[in-house]
Amino acid sequence: MKIQIKKILKRCIFIIIILISFTLITNTEQLDRNPKKIKITVVSGWKPFSYLDSQGNLKGILIDFWKAWGKANNVEVEFGSPTSWSNSLELIKSGEESIHLGLFYRRNRSEYIDFGNPIMDIMTGIYVEKDVHALNINDIKNLGIGVTKKNYATRYLEKNYPNVKLLVYENIKEVMKAVDKGEVKAVCVDSHNNIRKISLYYTELKDFELLQTIYTRPLRVGVKKGEKELLTFINDGIKKISVDEIEDVKSKWEYITIYLTKDEVKNYVLIASIFIIIFLIINTLFLKYKIAKGVKRLSESEESYKKLVKLCPDGIFIHQKGRVVFVNEATIKILGEDDSKNIMGKNITEFVKEDYKKTVLDMLNTVEKLHITPPTFEEKIVKSNGELIDVEMSMNAITYKGKSAFLTIIRDISQRKEREKEKQNILMEKLKYERLKTEFFSNISHELKTPLNILLGSIQLIDKVSDDNKDQQNEYYKKYSPMMKQNCYRLLRLINNLIDITKIDAGFLKMNFENHNIIQVVEDITMSVVEYIKSKDIDIIFDTDIEEKIIKCDADKIERIILNLLSNSIKFTNEGGSIFVNIYDENEVVHISVKDTGVGIPQEEQKTIFERFRQVQPLLNREKEGSGIGLSLVKSIVEEHEGQIYLNSKYGEGSEFIIEIPTNIEIEQEPIVSDKISSDKSKVEKINIEFSDIYS
Repeated sequence: MKIQIKKILKRCIFIIIILISFTLITNTEQLDRNPKKIKITVVSGWKPFSYLDSQGNLKGILIDFWKAWGKANNVEVEFGSPTSWSNSLELIKSGEESIHLGLFYRRNRSEYIDFGNPIMDIMTGIYVEKDVHALNINDIKNLGIGVTKKNYATRYLEKNYPNVKLLVYENIKEVMKAVDKGEVKAVCVDSHNNIRKISLYYTELKDFELLQTIYTRPLRVGVKKGEKELLTFINDGIKKISVDEIEDVKSKWEYITIYLTKDEVKNYVLIASIFIIIFLIINTLFLKYKIAKGVKRLSESEESYKKLVKLCPDGIFIHQKGRVVFVNEATIKILGEDDSKNIMGKNITEFVKEDYKKTVLDMLNTVEKLHITPPTFEEKIVKSNGELIDVEMSMNAITYKGKSAFLTIIRDISQRKEREKEKQNILMEKLKYERLKTEFFSNISHELKTPLNILLGSIQLIDKVSDDNKDQQNEYYKKYSPMMKQNCYRLLRLINNLIDITKIDAGFLKMNFENHNIIQVVEDITMSVVEYIKSKDIDIIFDTDIEEKIIKCDADKIERIILNLLSNSIKFTNEGGSIFVNIYDENEVVHISVKDTGVGIPQEEQKTIFERFRQVQPLLNREKEGSGIGLSLVKSIVEEHEGQIYLNSKYGEGSEFIIEIPTNIEIEQEPIVSDKISSDKSKVEKINIEFSDIYS
């Protein structure tokens, strides 16, 4: 029996030894896979996150964060030489350094970098000078906001606040120089939500304050593509940092901390003690004088307050235990009384309309229990003659003649209410007038279109008769018939544009969204005008980086957009020039580019090129025809697709219009082949209409 027990014990010990050995080997392998030293790239000049101080030392929230991370994970953190964003990304891509810190909002970075969990949020805010009176961004649209060219917030502001003037600079240093010179009174900069004083990092903003936060971006960790184990190790390591360590990192950047040596403390204490002794001596010598002077000032102040209360245009009540114990002359006048005796001793609710008494009593109870000053509110007061007037009322708890009391101030706003009502009526009349004007504009456009269609139909009929009887053709008609037809098309184009603009203003422009291959739609309409463009001795080249992309769009409206942009390119491109139509797939959006080698657009005109009825050349001396509606209509149609349109142009070197359309797909619907959208005859009609203002 004992022998069997010994055998069992030996086997158990052997199994335990094997398990321990396996565990040690596994842990050793795991430790080998977990790095003991990690090199992190550093982007300098990005206050307050990662920058160099005046002595060239690394500072910033991210530096402290990664020191805390290394300490929590027993990893030696080595920071690389300060560099730029682009160089930092290249170092990760080449494998020279391990971790990149930054904002990963550009699509091309995902090609060679894997992203980790968000570390913190970066708030992008609009800061304005303290003397600028504004509640939000729209209040400073004419003042302008200083932004950098590469800041992603610049595109955000252009998209969401198109009416706001942007003052674009090359980099943040140029922006701050402009602030220092007084050229800029509002700026857009990044900050962390725990940093309360942005002026700690940009001294030029010491007189600025936060107006509005526009959006938040997550700060992430990036490693070389495929380094999954390293990324997992980093993400797991972030979780190991305690809450106290994180808060310690943040607190360093929330306030200014002054560090003193012992000798410095002794000197400061000695100097402070000397000043305190001197102060006490001076205070003792002049105490009697100050008391006498204070009594005199108190008396003068009391007299001044009495005059202030007497002359104050607002009504002032003081009431104790529900009864009025003091009123000023303005109160007597507002209530329409002859003497204060008719008011004294009454309950304040006796002057309040019956429907509002409960509100006033509840407000008094709130002030008494919570000792707070509630916001000003509007009530209706009953005058002595029974007339109701609108007043603004505010309350507060005070001490009056040594006893607790309530101070109530009322302001007569009946005249202001009347003026607001008048303004509202005027506004309604203006809106009614604008609606009538819009309806008239729409009606007259339709009235023009009806006879125009008859005229155009007649010309087409005559053409048919003439084609059947070529021997009887009139040479005079043959000469002017094309001109008549082209001008009819031109007038039809103008009226169609006017009708569509009116529909957009009224919110009635109908979009026929369906699933289409956007590549085929753009290619078909481009190829339809190749012969016409070549007849102008202009080359046209179509190219795409993808053969098929199904998106939700209105194919008819897309064709109209492309024809309008091609029409502009033809008009402003000389013989021997070129036009390029390119499509790029960006996954979430499709980019359609129409580029030419024409005359280009002057810089000062580019900001208004999409405004309605605006022409680059004045009406009386322009070389090319056009109403100035086309590009405005194109922009509206693109926005109906939830997209955007941009212009890149340099005067004398040509122009490029870039359209971004989101790739929204309705899965439940089958894609529609483009040749089913419109017939060749329909396309010819569209081309004739859109190209009608191009004269040979």
